[in-house]
This record gives sequence, structure tokens and C-alpha cells, in this order.
Amino acid sequence: MQQLNSKPTSSVANIDLIKQVNCAIIYKVIEQHAPISRVKIAKVSKLAPASVTKITRYLIESGIVTETERQASTGGRCAISLAPNAKNINVIAIKIGRKLLSLSIYNLTGHKSVDRRINVEDKTGAQLITLLQTEIQTLIDDEQQQGNQVSALSVTLSGLIDPKQGKVIYTALNKLNNVALVDILEEKFNIPTFIGNHTRALALAEHYFGTTQENQDSIVISIHHGVGSGIIIQGKVLLGVNCNIGEIGHIQVNPIGKQCHCGNFGCLETEVGDTVIVEKVQQAIAQGASTSLDSEILTIDSIYQAAATGDPLCEQVVAKAASYLGKTIAILINMLNPEKIVIAGKITAAQNTLFNAIQQCIVHQSLPDFQKRVVISTSELHADSTIASFSLIKQAIYEGDLLQKMRIKI
Repeated sequence: MQQLNSKPTSSVANIDLIKQVNCAIIYKVIEQHAPISRVKIAKVSKLAPASVTKITRYLIESGIVTETERQASTGGRCAISLAPNAKNINVIAIKIGRKLLSLSIYNLTGHKSVDRRINVEDKTGAQLITLLQTEIQTLIDDEQQQGNQVSALSVTLSGLIDPKQGKVIYTALNKLNNVALVDILEEKFNIPTFIGNHTRALALAEHYFGTTQENQDSIVISIHHGVGSGIIIQGKVLLGVNCNIGEIGHIQVNPIGKQCHCGNFGCLETEVGDTVIVEKVQQAIAQGASTSLDSEILTIDSIYQAAATGDPLCEQVVAKAASYLGKTIAILINMLNPEKIVIAGKITAAQNTLFNAIQQCIVHQSLPDFQKRVVISTSELHADSTIASFSLIKQAIYEGDLLQKMRIKI
């Protein structure tokens, strides 16, 4: 009897999923080809005209899509064009960084109308969450005063994140371990909320808006205080059952290296992270190494700029770090055979030194056929941008999840 009772429920769930996917497909076609008629939507999406008519009607009723103009007649009744109702749908994208809390308001086309930065160096745990809620409420109130509605929130931060459960599992910076952040924000604001690891989301942003738009398989490696990667396979971000794939910063590259916050020794981020690079240059100067830099005002930016202009010490430090990074990249190439690898971070200012060392590792340590196909490039996206967070909302739209959470009846 249990099996008989379970079949109708399963069938209904499958039908709902198909409807959700079809709704997402139609929205994506409209966004990419707007203004577009229902007839052309059916041709591009390969969905039945009746389904297109029904779904577009509900997208219009929900305010996500709008009728824009009538197309020229070809003998029959003029077709009405559809386009995303970008002005009607506003979302808040948030990045919780090491020093800054960044909040932006986007419409669904990616136009950014508001950008705020708040220093959070002294805020962790519950204090950080309280500040986050206050800043979100301020943006919502400001939008409502202008007659606008906020339809979704998204948050990115470093560390181990479970986007399916909406939880921060572990982060070394913000003391938000085992925090159900999505539940907290949805209970407070009653707005669909999405969360993700920042580097994984950055890979998605590069795929939607940046240098990997033409690639189906790509990897983004982000180098800042720590090191992480986001992997795109066949146009989808690779997360796995446990939702955390790509923690390359904790690959051991130097067995006799310093201890990492994860407990192991010689992790990649203990050899390549920005703070480590500064420490290595400081130590070399203290030991008498010659450099054009002023040791009193040493910064990561000045180190990479000096390496780019031929400072021997800085070139040496960057080249050593790049060799560790290059070995890791060679492993990734052998494992995943990507079309493109994108490096994001201030280290790209020393591009010649960086890329030369990486290329040597790729040539000597990866399969010849794989290395011929892969392209190594730098990120086109601004380092402090919330575009990675916004990409989570675009993903939720394209996969139908946000449409479902907005309770669109399809």
C-alpha cells in the first residue's frame, strides 16, 4: 500500500519540477532574445506553443516579464513582444569580506543602482549578523520609498558553505560557524535568500558576465588572504553532494611549510596568500635582501607592482609562489581538462612573472594534449564587486528555483 500511495506524490513532484524547469527555460530565452514574440520563444525553447502561452501569462502576472511592443505584421495579427521587466525586479547582493561588508542593488539585467561598503573588521558572529540585518533593512526601506520592491537576497563569503541548507558550515574570518544564515534572513525579511562560497560564485559570475562566457568547462582561482577555486563543468558550477568542491588552498605544496589555520602544514594558501607574500618580503628585507621598496610602508600592492617592474626580490618571491600555484594548476588540468583557467587577485599585477612560472609547471607537469587546449587568463571582474553574489540570483532564476520561491503558479 505504501508503494501505491507514493506513486501519485512522486508523479506530482516530477510534473512540478518539469513546469519549474520549463518556466526557467522560457525566462532565459526571453532575457537573451528580448524583445521576442511567443511564437519565436516556442521555436527557440522547443516547447509547445500552448505551454509557452500559459507560462508567459504567469510570468507577466508575476511582474517578471512585460509586454513591450507589437512586431511588424507579416499578413496576420501583429505579434506582441516580451522582455524582462527589469525595472520591476530589484535584488540585494551582498559580499561578506575580511574587512568590508559590501551591499549592492541590481535589477535582473545586472544594472547596479546602489553600492554600499561598511567596515566590519571589528564585527564577527552575532554582531556581524545584526549589522547585516540593519544594512539590508535600510536598503529595503530606501527602495520602498521609491516605490520599488526587493524580490531576493544573496550572500557570498569565504569558507565552507552549504547553499542547499542555507548554512555557513565554517569560515576562518567571521566566526559564523554552523549558522543557518538563510533561515535567519528569510525569517527577518520574508524574502527568498541564497548563499554561496564567494569563489564558487565568482566562477559562476565569470561564466555569466566575464571571461568564460564562451566556455563550458572552466576554473576560477581566487588569491587573496586565502586561496580557493570555483569549477564550472558543462556550464554548471560543480558543488557535489557535500556542496564544497574546490578547496585547493588546502592542498599541501610544501611539507615543511608553516601551519595553516586548517591544522595542516604547507597548504597552498600558506605559500601564496597575500599576507604570506608580505611576510616573505619583510623577512627577506630583515635578512639584508636588496629591494627598491620602503620596508616601512610595505603593502601587497607595492610588492606586486615592484615585481612587475623588475625588482629582483619581489620577482623572486612572486616566482616562488607562482611555482607552487603552477603545480596545483597542472594537477587541475590533468584532472579536469578545462578550456580556461582564470586567476583573480592582486597577484595578477605581476602578470609576466606569475604566468611564466605557471606556464613552466603546466608544460612539464600536465598532459600535452590538455595543456595545448587550456587558456590561462586574468579575471575581468572587479575584485570588490558583489557581482559574484548577484550571479547566485541569476542562477536561481535560470534554474527556476527563485521563480518557485516567489510562488509563481505555473
